[in-house]
Amino acid sequence: MLRYEMTPTDVGTCRFGISPLNEMCLSLRSLRAPDAYVPRVAWTFLAMPESRDHRETLLALVNDEFSTPDVINPRPESPSPRLSAEMQRVASVPATVLRQELDGLWADGAPQAVQGSPAVVMARVLGALEAYWTWAFAAFWTRHRSILEADVRHRASRSAGYGLLHALSELHPSITVDDITLSARSRVGPSYSAPVRGRRLVFVPSLFTLAASHPSSDAVPPMVIYPARGQRQELPPASSTTAVALLGPARTEVMRALAEPRTTTELAAMLGKTASAVNQQLHELRRAGLVRSARSGKSVLYAVTASGEALMAFGPDETSGAPSA
Repeated sequence: MLRYEMTPTDVGTCRFGISPLNEMCLSLRSLRAPDAYVPRVAWTFLAMPESRDHRETLLALVNDEFSTPDVINPRPESPSPRLSAEMQRVASVPATVLRQELDGLWADGAPQAVQGSPAVVMARVLGALEAYWTWAFAAFWTRHRSILEADVRHRASRSAGYGLLHALSELHPSITVDDITLSARSRVGPSYSAPVRGRRLVFVPSLFTLAASHPSSDAVPPMVIYPARGQRQELPPASSTTAVALLGPARTEVMRALAEPRTTTELAAMLGKTASAVNQQLHELRRAGLVRSARSGKSVLYAVTASGEALMAFGPDETSGAPSA
């Protein structure tokens, strides 16, 4: 159990952020539990010839309890930092710190791949992460970053409408919060209590955590990682055959995916289609008055209109009052 003790000022400085490096390192958890996480990006990389020289190093970065070193899971210091900036932060940490964390990760001794002098281990880990990003994770991040951004937008909206403490209480059942204390029941890592003490608590959505995750040490800047909304990207139940008959299966699929407002990129990632194909379907649905668009910051969100909702709710038994032959 993690407990962060906050003052009213600490509550006011809480913020959300997403981190490409944090997410990439957490994705290695799927190597220990392949069926627990829908994205298989880590396995995809290990199947590539390019992973040959880095396979054992990546496997050594997550233990059987799904813990990873704090050094390679940095707290995002801006709402959406670049990977290069985060990698530079890791490279600036004394190599002895990474080596100590790896030794602590494995009770029976670190795997051979992360043994050696601290400088050699740091270079090996950075090289493995850079290769993983280049050959596999960069494409995954491009497609799925929008899911995390959509989660942050939702939290901001809930915070504006109901207050920050209410928005935080909705993050996950494993996270509870009152006026001065945030508690998180984590599946991994040690238990401890720590004051935020002006260090700013950051909340990070992820596709690779099933409950709350947090740093293993109270010396690390405060951070809580929580499961992102739409983590498994399941579509709502199928709508009526009327919509399929009038719109066709492709446009009906887009309408179903708009159970809540989404961007083109989010829809493309959710449906496994190209952004251009989704844009074409959205264009036709807008012309028909079934979908509307609205700008939210730098993004354009699409939502179903009242006419669209009526069509999707129109059941096959409502099309005629006449008995069937």
